[in-house]
Amino acid sequence: MAEAINPKANSRQWFVAFAVLMASILTAFDIRTAGIGLSDLRGAFGLTFDEGAWLSTFATAPQALAAPCVGWLVAVFGIRRVMIGPSVLYTIISIVIPFTRDFEILLALHAVRGVIMGMFVGGALMLAFRSLDRRFWIVALSFYVLRIPVAQNLGVYAAGSYTQTIGWQWLYWEGAVVAPVVAVLFWFGSRPSQTDQTLLDRADWGGMAIFGVALTTIYFALDQGNRLDWFKSGFVVSMFFAAGALFCVFLWHESRVKEPWAHISILVNRNVILGFSAIACFMVASLGSSLLQPNFLVTVAQLRPEQIGDFNGPYAIVLLIASTATAVALVRTIKQRATLIVGFSCFALSAWLGTHLTSQWSIPEFRFIVVLQVFGEEIVFLGAVATIFTTIPPAKAISLAAYIQIMRLICSETVVTSMATWIRQREQLHSFLIGLHVTGSTPGFSSIVTTLGSRGAVGITSSEAAQRGLAVLSSTIRREAYVLAYIDGFWITFIAAVTGLVIVSLMAPPPAHPLTTRAV
Repeated sequence: MAEAINPKANSRQWFVAFAVLMASILTAFDIRTAGIGLSDLRGAFGLTFDEGAWLSTFATAPQALAAPCVGWLVAVFGIRRVMIGPSVLYTIISIVIPFTRDFEILLALHAVRGVIMGMFVGGALMLAFRSLDRRFWIVALSFYVLRIPVAQNLGVYAAGSYTQTIGWQWLYWEGAVVAPVVAVLFWFGSRPSQTDQTLLDRADWGGMAIFGVALTTIYFALDQGNRLDWFKSGFVVSMFFAAGALFCVFLWHESRVKEPWAHISILVNRNVILGFSAIACFMVASLGSSLLQPNFLVTVAQLRPEQIGDFNGPYAIVLLIASTATAVALVRTIKQRATLIVGFSCFALSAWLGTHLTSQWSIPEFRFIVVLQVFGEEIVFLGAVATIFTTIPPAKAISLAAYIQIMRLICSETVVTSMATWIRQREQLHSFLIGLHVTGSTPGFSSIVTTLGSRGAVGITSSEAAQRGLAVLSSTIRREAYVLAYIDGFWITFIAAVTGLVIVSLMAPPPAHPLTTRAV
């Protein structure tokens, strides 16, 4: 208690809290900007499409190796030993990558960088909870949740600005600017600590290693699944099989080891299971702003990322501050279940509005949808994570953090790649169905094609006009097929939001907890 009222101790607490929150936001931001700017990176590094896809996978999949066990490592070795070194290494790698041209070295550097990003996010909540007074836990949790909409909205703006103005290298150098600040905050905010020999002697190294490798393996399969056409690829099938076998070995190992690191029994709780289910619904529902809206604007409206960011960037900060404050206020007043209902209702309304899109839609038509999505993301995720953490005893928080990484990494990647596959296949189906009604036997087909081809053209023959007209008609059909495919995507997000409302109705009232109780 003495430390809680000591101003110097409080400042040290906030140093660590700001460090972990900056690190988690940096990770989400770096992943988002690299994904948006992948085509520019392929050009800068001289990579083929397939090489670019592998670069993206190696940059993200290794997060799963270290993320589940970071909380345990910090508990044993202390913050300084676990976090400062990786922060410095992250800075060095981020500086070096833009000067590297060898593909194998690029993959290795991105893989190491990915492991460090997993450490940043994996340890964020545990470090914040260990460092802050309980009355500030909900604030720390809200800023942890904030990394998602920050990356989704500002990431598009930043990626476009970097590649078009100051240079694509800043897709990496932004990390080199922030990571040293994170290291300094860790150094001044944490005290030197002794190794917890008791925990170290009980270490479940086998469980941590098997679990991390299993998550990484399945991430590789998911990230490459859409490109390789899923189960038609021997690589994808092999990865899924290997991940399943490893997970079975993990469960067997945890049932036999004397001190299990993350026994699955932690999940045998009604609100924990429903909380994870709510997060899964959230991840599908949030695809409206993270995937459907930006991809529609790029594919159909033919906008570049910096043009999309012209809307998202200036208004995102105000939206994020307002949505974060709203989410915290709701959790502390009307509690988690009512908060989740409000958030999923925002998702449902935004998805329903998205089902009305047409090929004429551009940035202005998406404004209200984006506002609803940002509020929904903050409110739902904060309410769901608060529900999970307030349900279990604090002693089991480290074990729970391991399974949260499944949701953050594997479930997130699953819904993103599945939606990408869904959009691709629905576009093909709609192109085929529309094409059935536009054939040479369609009344007036030839005259329509000639008219389309002669627009804006002077002195061309009827044959040339017909060829141009066919190209214009094909492009129009493809555009409308994409519109219908994205409408189908918004219907999926609507169903996910409604399913989330059903899940919330099944939750039991969470017990009183410092995380959600207003400080007196």
